[in-house]
This record gives sequence, C-alpha cells and structure tokens, in this order.
Amino acid sequence: MEDREFRVVAATFFGKVEVARYPTREQAEWRLKELNEWLERNPRGYVQYLIEPVEEPCEER
Repeated sequence: MEDREFRVVAATFFGKVEVARYPTREQAEWRLKELNEWLERNPRGYVQYLIEPVEEPCEER
C-alpha cells in the first residue's frame, strides 16, 4: 500500500492556499471540521476548506 499525505486547503476566488498537511485522511477531516465550524462563527468572505491528496512531483527523464 502506498503512503499518502493529505492537505487541507482554503479555496477562495484568488486560488488555493495550503493550510496544513496530515499523514492520514482522518486527521485532515478532523481539522476540516474544526475550520468549517470556526468559519461559520467568523465569516471572512467566500472561503471553502477542502481536503486534497498531496501529489509528489513526477521526475522528468
């Protein structure tokens, strides 16, 4: 099985900003839940938090 990392990103009108990286999807989902709860209490424009797998850069030959 391949080891994968996951990252939490904030998606805005201006692009994506990485917030954090986690070794498991479960940890990333926990942080995502906390961020979305905080966002409901403190709205800052249009921001959506997402989870994405970290893609390793491919080597060019």
